[in-house]
Amino acid sequence: MKGRYVMRNKVLLSVLAVTLAAALASPLSAARKHPSELKYPDLKIEVPEVLDISLANGMEGFMIEDHEIPMVNVVILFKTYFPAKEKYGLNEIAQWTMRNGGSGKWPADKLNDELEFLPANVEVFGGDLSTMIFVNCLRKDLPLVLGIMADLVMDPAFPEDKVTKKKEDMLEEIRRRNDQPRDIMNREFSRLVYGDHPYGWETTEASVSAITRDDLERFHAEYFHPNNALIGISGDVTKTEMEKLVSDAFAGWEKGNVTIPEVPQLGETPPASYNYFYKDISQAYMAIGHLGINSKNPDRCAVEIMNFILGGGSFTSWITTEVREKKGLAYSAGSRYSSDAFAAGTFTAFAQTSAGEYSRAMQIIVDQIDRMKKEGPTPQELKSAVDSYLNSQVFEYDSKAGMVQRLLNLRFEGRPLDTPQTDMKKYAALTVDDIKAAAAKYLHPEKLTILIVGDKAQFDRQLSEFGPVNEIEQGK
Repeated sequence: MKGRYVMRNKVLLSVLAVTLAAALASPLSAARKHPSELKYPDLKIEVPEVLDISLANGMEGFMIEDHEIPMVNVVILFKTYFPAKEKYGLNEIAQWTMRNGGSGKWPADKLNDELEFLPANVEVFGGDLSTMIFVNCLRKDLPLVLGIMADLVMDPAFPEDKVTKKKEDMLEEIRRRNDQPRDIMNREFSRLVYGDHPYGWETTEASVSAITRDDLERFHAEYFHPNNALIGISGDVTKTEMEKLVSDAFAGWEKGNVTIPEVPQLGETPPASYNYFYKDISQAYMAIGHLGINSKNPDRCAVEIMNFILGGGSFTSWITTEVREKKGLAYSAGSRYSSDAFAAGTFTAFAQTSAGEYSRAMQIIVDQIDRMKKEGPTPQELKSAVDSYLNSQVFEYDSKAGMVQRLLNLRFEGRPLDTPQTDMKKYAALTVDDIKAAAAKYLHPEKLTILIVGDKAQFDRQLSEFGPVNEIEQGK
């Protein structure tokens, strides 16, 4: 038996060898091209029809019909604003309690039981400048779920026990906010770059403790009016049907006087500084950067591609290649160059490395920033970055709900609704000179805010060797 088994395997191997040799020698194999030589047709994205929604109560928005499955998504976005600094955290508490506290007609337990039975989903989320209420349900349940949504919007209960629970949870988060070094790095870098601008604010025990249920009531009364709302709808329903359903659900909801202040503008990026936050770990977490740009900046597309090449393009970017791949100094390394619709975003290069190697990683990152500003990318690096960006856009159109949300965000931010389409043309037209010009204008290696989180006793070089150090006290 064993001899025949061996013989069969020898015969099989001989057949495979002959087959492989024939395949390699065939004209088909010789005609194969390297992936870089392959040609593809131009990417074309089909944008579905977007319908405008305008209701008598002042609520406006967008709708995309999608009759593939009997589901409907609805989101309502309200413009809000920062609370007073001494009560920072108010918006978060109001948003959480609005959903988890229920309404007059739908107390929390009854609401949760009903949604679980249907099934359906109702969520409230947002930030300082907006609050969104989102629902997802089967078409047949839409009248009931819209009624629940309307009741939460118009008559939230804000029960005292839920307010207390959320405050206790936030106070515990504050007490534990120095547990994770990455969270420390992100928080403190933001505070360093933004200073006392609201974008740099953080909740404190005092600010959370000062918030009362009456504050939540005032928050709701100030912002939750139909003329301050944008609505987005997608799913298995027509515009005529939806306008009637929404009007019926929100009957009696009256307009109000809503004034949203302008977000304070930021000045020049802060001067260069070295900053240190003690954390008893064997790694060093570093953030290196400065203020970013506004979303309406005409050079935004060039800046995004510039950063993609510098540190945003994963394993193909300069920072990742030099710090992680070539030198093996970091577990993670890269950069982000964010824009903001109302003030400015941030440019942040980052790395997580060994404490005993931090200075080498830091210097390489600074060198790559300087190199981008002085030299810029090669034509091939630009082409690869633009192709990657353009190809990724197809995923922006795979969800009708996502498309509607994007339109709401653009209207909320005061940006043209065709921004995604015009961006694609701008990306495709970018030249190496455009990227060099963006780097020269929007990278500031001479004004870098550098933050290191770790234990300086384990550092290969003390940070003070590079310049005066600001040691950030924990809890400050």
